Amino acid sequence: MTEHQDKVDRLEAEADQLEQRNEQLGEDIADVRENWEQMRQDESMPSAPAPESGLPPEANQTTSGDQPPEAPGDDG
Repeated sequence: MTEHQDKVDRLEAEADQLEQRNEQLGEDIADVRENWEQMRQDESMPSAPAPESGLPPEANQTTSGDQPPEAPGDDG
């Protein structure tokens, strides 16, 4: 084989490895997404609030002197 053919073979092997890693990463992402969706649906998971529930409890506080935020639908 020529030096050129050796390089072609190495690059094709590297491309195959990258493609396999890409597929595995896609599967890992899908698994994490599915797990996250299951946790979001589980009401007993306090660390996974649904987006419509607003801020997590630790972010929903004011400090001394701050005005509390307006509640949705609160006409003041």
